Order: sequence, then C-alpha cells, then structure tokens
Amino acid sequence: MTLQSFWFSWLILGASFQGLRAEPPPLLAKAIGQWVAGREDLAFTQQTRFFVEDGKVKNERVERYDPSLPDRQRWRLIEVDGKPATDEQRKSWESSKNGHPRRKVVKSPAEYLDLDNARLVANTPKSARFEVGLRPEAMRLFSVEEIVVAITVDKESGGVVRISATLRQPINVLLGLARITGLDIDVRIEPVDNASAQNSAEVQSGSTASVTMSKLGNPMEYNWSDFKRVTSFGRPKELY
Repeated sequence: MTLQSFWFSWLILGASFQGLRAEPPPLLAKAIGQWVAGREDLAFTQQTRFFVEDGKVKNERVERYDPSLPDRQRWRLIEVDGKPATDEQRKSWESSKNGHPRRKVVKSPAEYLDLDNARLVANTPKSARFEVGLRPEAMRLFSVEEIVVAITVDKESGGVVRISATLRQPINVLLGLARITGLDIDVRIEPVDNASAQNSAEVQSGSTASVTMSKLGNPMEYNWSDFKRVTSFGRPKELY
C-alpha cells in the first residue's frame, strides 16, 4: 500500500451520482485542468502502523517516497518502531522495496472524476467548494458511494486550493480481503498569484492523509504527510 496507489483514487473520490449528463462547472473544470496539466507526482512521508487485537502497536515504520529519484533510491527507510533505522535495516528494507517495479499511472486524475455531475455546495466571493463523484467505471473493486469528497477552488487564481475526503461507513475492498474503516484526507495547496503559476503550486505544510483498514483481519493504519510536488524521474520535461 502506497500513497501513489491511493492518491489517484482517494484524492478525488466522491459519492457516485447517477443521472443525466451535464456540462461540468467551468470554474472546477479549469482548476482541475490546471492541477493536472503539469502531471507532477508527489513525494511524501509515510507512517505504517500494525496493531494487535487490544489496539496496541505491534510494529511501526516511517518511510520517505520520492519519485523524482531513480527507482533504486525512491524509497528510504527512516524509522523502525520509533527509533532511527540502522544501516542494516535500511539496506535490507530498501533493497526489497526498491526492487519492485515503479507503479505506472497511465490515467490522469481528471479521468477518474465525474466532473459533469459535480455539485456546488459552498460559494463565497473568494472561493467555491464542490462535491465531486468518481466515475463508476473508473473503480470497480469497491463502492464509491461511501466516500465524501470536496474540492475547493480559489476564484482569483482559478486553482485548486483544498481537497478533502472522508468515509461515510466502512467498505470492503480487494474483493473482500480488506476492509477500510476510516479515511481522512485534508490536502491544502498554496494559493498562487495567477492561474498560469498553478502548475508549480506546492502542497501546504500541515496537509495530511490517513487510512485505517484491516487486511485478512489484521488492523493497520497508514498516515501520509510532508507532501511535495516533484517531476517523476525519467519523465521528459516536454510532457509538462
């Protein structure tokens, strides 16, 4: 489980709204277009915690993922069970983790969004907040109706400035092998002076994402923080 696999799914999940197709809200469509135009990836710090039945932490890791680095360096082990990772732990873990092929994300995040049925839920002179659903055909392994997502757009810059997501009730994933019991995403993006600068906008410090789940009955928790937009290693600059 990594944030990259969650990011393109959870970042923009929403309640699936069925109905007649409509035109997407122009403000939201333009903001999403600006956000994905650069096609940057995200570097982040990931905390992984495994629990025993009484709720106590069985073991814990803190890792850093940076897709701007070569495959053999993209994951770095920072802590194990609250202590700095030893050279031996880092060598063993990083060799195994970085030995797996990098996950390739073919689709743009915008292709997962049901922008046509986005709903304006808050409107002020400075910003607009939309609830956005996921296209039903984009994710087939779990029910998207239980995810509540909001995307806030700054009217002056025309860019996305906040994305949040919560879970209405637990859902089964991976054909029932895992169960997601909690979801809390609050990602805020630094406002920019003009729309053309949105591609280089940074995620604000203090932005977080977390998921609690059980896999084959074993409870676990993932927390992500310290996000940074980076250019993926090996991706030609002209694609941006």
